[in-house]
Amino acid sequence: MQKMLAILSRVLRGPAQKTGAASEAARVLVASRNYADFANEVTFDIKKCDLHRLEEGPTSKAVLTREEGLQYYKSMQTIRRMELKSDQLYKQKIIRGFCHLYDGQEACCVGLEAAIRPTDHLITAYRAHGFTYTRGVSVKEILAELTGRRGGCAKGKGGSMHMYAKNFYGGNGIVGAQVPLGAGIALACKYFGKDEICLTLYGDGAANQGQLFETYNMAALWKLPCVFICENNRYGMGTSVERAAASTDYYKRGDYIPGLRVRDGNLPVLMQGKGRD
Repeated sequence: MQKMLAILSRVLRGPAQKTGAASEAARVLVASRNYADFANEVTFDIKKCDLHRLEEGPTSKAVLTREEGLQYYKSMQTIRRMELKSDQLYKQKIIRGFCHLYDGQEACCVGLEAAIRPTDHLITAYRAHGFTYTRGVSVKEILAELTGRRGGCAKGKGGSMHMYAKNFYGGNGIVGAQVPLGAGIALACKYFGKDEICLTLYGDGAANQGQLFETYNMAALWKLPCVFICENNRYGMGTSVERAAASTDYYKRGDYIPGLRVRDGNLPVLMQGKGRD
């Protein structure tokens, strides 16, 4: 920081050495700059989302405060560093068994967590490390779980695919099996009259399974407070979406359920429902 201030001071003084009051003014100007001088919020222009059975999508602009931006950036960086370290530990055979990493998809879990309340529910597939962190589990507990230690969030017995926290139901190792479970959680919310929703996530590799379409039908029929989210990273294990699906418009798969496509993990779009207020 001191080095940067010194450089700025030289730039402000210019090629010729200033003396007296002018030189002192330049030093005061540089020294008085701090982080509080920067903007407290920024407005993003959002690309229009593809819609299905919706008259309008998210707004075309989103406002992000400085505090929110730092918080989201810190969360995404923490998840990225945790996953890179997990990758290293896996290659060193310190993490055994399965290890499904979430690096590259950090904006999804951070943005979705920003849009819901802590009392809302979330269930996902086996790529669960990021959501485990955003749902409140510490990095230490996650790494302990990955390495089979009793300090892990599942006492070291779950590993990469089976992590849990309050209102977070995993981490599920069977492809697509979490989707009907998510609808069941939403049914419980409705049955007990709770103002809560369940985010039910799955990948493009699970999108062609019959149990998903059965779940869509029940969710629409019973008007369940459930949001189905396909995290499309374009590959189901080693198979590209074009080789696996006749239609890759996954946001239309619900047919009678409205949908929208958010491209490239667009954080401002995902966080627009902040707290669902």
